[in-house]
Amino acid sequence: MRVLITGAAGHLGRVVSRAFVEDGDGVRALCHRSRPRGLDAGVEVVWGDVTRPESLVGVADGVDAVVHLAGLVPPLTEERPDLAERVNVGGTAALVDAVRRSGRRVPFVYASSTVVYGPGADAEGPVGPDDPTDPASVYARTKLQAEEVVRGSGIDFVILRLTSILWTDFGLGEARRFMYSIPLRNRVEICHPEDMATAVLHAVRRFERAAGETLIIAGGPEQQMHFEDVLEAVLAVFGLGLPPRGRFATEPYALHWYDTSRSQELLGYQARGLEVYVKDFASGFPAGLVRVMRGFVGPAFGEVIVRMI
Repeated sequence: MRVLITGAAGHLGRVVSRAFVEDGDGVRALCHRSRPRGLDAGVEVVWGDVTRPESLVGVADGVDAVVHLAGLVPPLTEERPDLAERVNVGGTAALVDAVRRSGRRVPFVYASSTVVYGPGADAEGPVGPDDPTDPASVYARTKLQAEEVVRGSGIDFVILRLTSILWTDFGLGEARRFMYSIPLRNRVEICHPEDMATAVLHAVRRFERAAGETLIIAGGPEQQMHFEDVLEAVLAVFGLGLPPRGRFATEPYALHWYDTSRSQELLGYQARGLEVYVKDFASGFPAGLVRVMRGFVGPAFGEVIVRMI
């Protein structure tokens, strides 16, 4: 099997591409950069820009499935709504057209987002796939519009609404950009990047079972917690406690607990929880540094350090 993956050089794209390669598939990566980093050897790299339909001619020829991960994300979507529209909505439409031009029924897996449900501090119970959407940001609106493009296209599709992903290799700058915008008591349901990649892989492998579905991809009932639980576990790697509570937002964030029973039934991807995530996160740092931070620096200077984060 040969799979076309857009956004293959991104955080999730690299993990997804590796999952297909390790499962014995050929991967054609659509990239808008000439020298994408982090892709496995053997991945076929083709240049293309989803905002330039002429560059997509032939990209779907000879592939057995398409996984569409490429898209603009916050904060750029909120700063450049015009560009968000062009990339997330227009780009999806251009790729759908490329699939149609191939003249074959090619399974199309579209990576949407659970942000389409909007903030939900008052939600009762887990949010399900059929619950009303409430897109409260440019990003959420364009993802929902792109879903409608896919549904109305006439091609064979599966839509995966992915929960927010905690990367095991994020840096301090990335953490600062999002950390304080989430209330400590906001519901979150984490999903390990490897589990997310498994969900995408199985959406292709088990396409006949999942075709036409809109599925929520998240960690499952055991990963339903609050943001402070996740943050405490991550900071504990370095022997640090939480920053002052007053620094965190109070307005609800577009994260929830989810009903993933249908997606788990069809795709069977939930295998790794917070403990595995924290272990993988810690492994990205020199073991000696982690020991020093946890054993001495954190306990001695932790309060000062977290005030500086």
